[in-house]
Amino acid sequence: MSDTIEGGSADRPRSGAVELILGTFPVALVSGALMVLAHGWAAHAAHLADGMPADEAALRATALAERWPEALVEAVIAGVVASLVLGVTARAGAGLPRLLAGAAVTFVAVGAFVTGLPASPLVGPGESPPGATAPAVLLSAGIALVTVGLVRVGFRGPLPFAAGVAAAVAAVLLGGRLAERVEPGMPVREVAVDLVVSPGLLSVVSERAEAPIAPGVLTPAIDQRTDTSDRPSLVMAPPAAVEFVVPPGASGARFHAAAGADSSVHEAYGDGVTVRYRVLVDGEVAWETDFEHEPPVVGPRVFDTTGLEWRHVESDGRRGIPVEVGQRVRLETAFAPGVDASAFDPERMRVGFGGAALVREGRLPRRVATPDRPNVVMIVMDTQRADRLGCYGHDRPTTPNVDALAERGLLFTDAYATSSWTWPSTASLMTGLSPDGHGVKGLEACTLSQGFTTLAEALQREGYTTAAFSGNPIVEPTRAFDQGFERFEVERGTRFVKSDEIVPEALDWLDAHAPLRFFLYLQLVDPHTPHAPHPGEAARLALGPPPPDWPEAGLNAVPMDGSASPAVRAYADRLYDASVATGDRWVGVLLRRLEELGLDDRTIVCFTSDHGEELFEHGAHGHGHDVWDELVRAPLILAGPGIPRGERRGGAVSNRFVAPTIARIAGADLPSYGATYDLVQDPPPGRAWFETAKGKFAGRPYQLIYGLREGGLVVHWRHRDLAPVDVADSDLRVFDAQNDPAQERDLVSVRGEEAREAVARILELRREAQESLPPMVIGAGAAGESRLREIGYLDGGRAPDGGGGEER
Repeated sequence: MSDTIEGGSADRPRSGAVELILGTFPVALVSGALMVLAHGWAAHAAHLADGMPADEAALRATALAERWPEALVEAVIAGVVASLVLGVTARAGAGLPRLLAGAAVTFVAVGAFVTGLPASPLVGPGESPPGATAPAVLLSAGIALVTVGLVRVGFRGPLPFAAGVAAAVAAVLLGGRLAERVEPGMPVREVAVDLVVSPGLLSVVSERAEAPIAPGVLTPAIDQRTDTSDRPSLVMAPPAAVEFVVPPGASGARFHAAAGADSSVHEAYGDGVTVRYRVLVDGEVAWETDFEHEPPVVGPRVFDTTGLEWRHVESDGRRGIPVEVGQRVRLETAFAPGVDASAFDPERMRVGFGGAALVREGRLPRRVATPDRPNVVMIVMDTQRADRLGCYGHDRPTTPNVDALAERGLLFTDAYATSSWTWPSTASLMTGLSPDGHGVKGLEACTLSQGFTTLAEALQREGYTTAAFSGNPIVEPTRAFDQGFERFEVERGTRFVKSDEIVPEALDWLDAHAPLRFFLYLQLVDPHTPHAPHPGEAARLALGPPPPDWPEAGLNAVPMDGSASPAVRAYADRLYDASVATGDRWVGVLLRRLEELGLDDRTIVCFTSDHGEELFEHGAHGHGHDVWDELVRAPLILAGPGIPRGERRGGAVSNRFVAPTIARIAGADLPSYGATYDLVQDPPPGRAWFETAKGKFAGRPYQLIYGLREGGLVVHWRHRDLAPVDVADSDLRVFDAQNDPAQERDLVSVRGEEAREAVARILELRREAQESLPPMVIGAGAAGESRLREIGYLDGGRAPDGGGGEER
């Protein structure tokens, strides 16, 4: 091919860069305008294909139209880039292959340029707007190539230019068709039946008498970075078989499960053992695998868990097997042919099917936020005491940003968490239930049942795009806290990830999803040990250097025997304040980003905590060990559309009512499983109850301690599973919350009868709450226990049933 591509003359003088850019701009302007129209068309078509009501799709299109100048500038820049790449290629005398290569580079460059602009109203990273990303990239690059390419390589004049515009319009129509064909909506997952915790559905076909089939937890390996961790499982020592009939409520579901063996099998049988796992549907084998369970490969720098990972049941290239109502599904475990079964102890053969469930998967349309259906940002500041915030009366300037949030919102002066440690309290925040309602209470009962509807699930059904970012390593999918979240980010392992890592990632997500109706959940851990305050906040609050007797390992290494020096206690107090201020600093960053995105009038912000922290007030430090006010009194602030501004409400209330309140505002259906309160519309109930199953009472660890705040009375009761309930003074503490807020004077000797009446109310509340409990609640396996021990939640032994008994 001749090198006289442009203009057809080899001796035409080459233009300078200025002439090239000036010659490019008119074409880029036309192509840019077409890009804006194409993007808008594709986005609108995608929303309509997504099932979005026409009025909300029009609202989205209006938002795009309001920002058309910015969109045009972005698109013109993309057109200029495309034109320059092709123009320079052509002027350099490149042949057809290089010209095509330049076109390919242009296509990729323009697509990357447009999708790399998170603030763009046209299209952002990921799925924002839904279904329009791929067509929009195709349109932007295609239009740039067609309109710019045709002109730059020599097709000049009105007729060729018109042909180029016509081709661009054709590209628009093609892109719109593609947008309509993109699978619409956000992916959702609903567990119709959790087979592990629903033994009534299962029929045992055969089992080993020494090791009957039972629900339990299997942990192939304690490795948080791979798919080897705890799973609630049907434990089936081979040979064993169990079956069930798909119930009517599971229409459209797939059977999900994963085959695996507990690490104890590898430890017991160093030479390995091969187990055959089968799933049959109406007598036909639907899935089968021979799994050779061998010990992991261990070396100086390697711990290879490849052969230990869960092996998922699959069909048609997807996880799960499609089943229909009325079909009979059978699960089998057996030793592989040639294996001598008598060589293996049935009680030690802990193998089976993890996560066995009937699951419906589908897609739901995404919606656009409006003042009456606002976005929701829920900030759970882990380990945040209420009395260390300025808006709650603290005399140090720890929280200017949270204080400002309270000034424009509704603050509850006497809010309480449901527990003094993370697992039970976080489960309450997500479900609206008390620990006795959801059953997440301790090591042997710590996996949130998939039979409950979480706040995230309820909002997702109303078109909310959902995401969670957790800095606490035990708030994670293994414990089923990810129900209803399209994205759930938490670091695998035992490290508490502070806000300087969590919030920037969450902001990127927020930027990409700002045009949509969203629910963003943040569990920030700056007040949690190990403390790592921001240097600026440490300096602002005059933290100063630690005293000479401050342990190198930090506060967690300070003894709990009361021997800590006054200097250590004073430094711990200042260090906690600096860490609180660090969390507040990042809350401010988040709130400012919401303002920058123009989301203030369409976003509700909730600020609360899962529990507090004792700092030697009653002789100890940390949390989970008791139910003192410094451990369970939580901040609770709501701000946004429909929320009273600048109001403070007294009266005891539980922060578990955040979930039903937000669900009501969003028009979502969150089952209450009993009495509930709307924090905005209803007066505070004046009563809150709380608990810990890992408490220390009368020198004994792992005691189940309940607390009740009612009016001015605070009662702590150690529950000892005695029947009938015999409430002895030795199991009670009674305080006057009005005159003794520090809870220093136990009034059990003079107000014991009132305390016993309070215990009767606790028992009644407990009975009502337990009506919502699933048949059973699964606990942690070896990985969960190891994680708790490493981060300091287990000290001095394990409670066999999650707490409670007289001797624990």
